[in-house]
Amino acid sequence: MTAETVAEFIGHLKRSTSPKTGKPYSPASLDQALSAIRTAHFRAGFEGQPQSRAARDIIKVHRQDRARAGWRPRRAKPVTLDVLRLLLAQCDDSALSGRRDAAILVLGYGLMGRRSELAAVTIDQVSVTDEWVTVFVPMSKTDTNARGEDIDIPRAIAPDIDAGGIVSSYLEGLADHGVSEGHLLRRIDVWGNVGPKMGADSVNEVVKRLAKEAKLTDAERVTAHGLRAGAPTDAAERGVPIPFIAEHGRWSKNSTQVLTYVRPADRRRNNPLLPRDNRT
Repeated sequence: MTAETVAEFIGHLKRSTSPKTGKPYSPASLDQALSAIRTAHFRAGFEGQPQSRAARDIIKVHRQDRARAGWRPRRAKPVTLDVLRLLLAQCDDSALSGRRDAAILVLGYGLMGRRSELAAVTIDQVSVTDEWVTVFVPMSKTDTNARGEDIDIPRAIAPDIDAGGIVSSYLEGLADHGVSEGHLLRRIDVWGNVGPKMGADSVNEVVKRLAKEAKLTDAERVTAHGLRAGAPTDAAERGVPIPFIAEHGRWSKNSTQVLTYVRPADRRRNNPLLPRDNRT
């Protein structure tokens, strides 16, 4: 693309609405579109990248206009441990679907997982020991060569949350229905019959439904991405170094996304208005 074509395309998106949401595209969505164009050029073998300064100026003005209009970014609410407990309380452990929902919650939190990663987990990739729940993640955005890695989740992610027991209970329920291989997360009907695998969107719908059932005041902001955001937020509050959080959650070392969870904790911990004795 020429610089003019890139700018015209971004300008067109700016004036359009998303067919998925029916809402205008956000500046972040325009940034993603621009990145996709640059990636497509690279993969097509073009030596140079399209000039994007004019397109970025359009995005900058769009962001400023929305800020003046009172808009602020709406991020998924981090499902921290206090929220996780409320969601787990909605899961009926007497029903296989309830045990599956609880497994989604603890694995999503413990893996700092993307919903696509959760949907892709297979039964043979999960093991439970006395101290750990280990999940093999065969590929992620930061592992493009698909070497895979084992992610260890403490069995007790909190004194009152036994992730190992929750996952084991769900695995046992699947086995009782003759399911011992294939995808871990399955569709389960109202009669308890086990169906095909769940997709990423279905995983998201489970989390959103549990948030509504828990009657959270900001339930509309609770999504599966909140599970990925919750554990880094808790870890940052405990003072865990950023590199360890990024490695566990499979963020790129150069990614700034993990900082959106760490910085608020740092700001609160080092707030200049706090009495000295209250700082850590």
